[in-house]
Amino acid sequence: MKIKSVGEILRDERVSHNVTIEYLAEKTKIKQEYLEFLEKNRFEKLPSAPFIKGYIKTYARIFGFEYKPLVAILRRDYKESAKGKLIPRDFIKPVLRKRITWNPMTASVMIASSVFATLAVFVIYKWYIFNKPPFIEIYSPQENSEVASQVIVEGKTDPEAILSINSQPVTLQTDGQFKTEILVPREGINTITIEATDKRGKTSLVQKSVRVKF
Repeated sequence: MKIKSVGEILRDERVSHNVTIEYLAEKTKIKQEYLEFLEKNRFEKLPSAPFIKGYIKTYARIFGFEYKPLVAILRRDYKESAKGKLIPRDFIKPVLRKRITWNPMTASVMIASSVFATLAVFVIYKWYIFNKPPFIEIYSPQENSEVASQVIVEGKTDPEAILSINSQPVTLQTDGQFKTEILVPREGINTITIEATDKRGKTSLVQKSVRVKF
């Protein structure tokens, strides 16, 4: 069973009392076109929500019925906008996503999308591996550590890289490990520069600050 709207209830009340809309407009001093819009639920043509609620109360006072249930129906079907206008709630409900219908076409599209996504991830990964510079991991010395003038520099890098420490070439083991001793002739804070360059010319650089004490 369809529940009547606010406008339909107001119109039925007026008709049941044999009152014309022209007479009601004259008696209430409300514009006749406003009353017509009200009974047709054309709330967008009317002033703000407080006025509409006031019109409903006027109907209730003249025809002798309780207005609060009608206001409740109004709240059920309409929402008040920031500007005070009444907006049908159907217009502001989020659109529900349609359920996916599984069929051969849908399955083919999903499989193709999955294959494409996997391929894209693989290509991006290969591009990253190809373009990234060689890694450098330093085991010693530690940053800001106190060392003697003879400093042991130990670490690991790409086995195919060319390594230099303070611009001096260093030989790598087959797995990329290296360990060498360098001379730092000046006391105080010194910087050790470790640089690795691969076959593509990509370079990584690590610097370690140490405090040299003779």
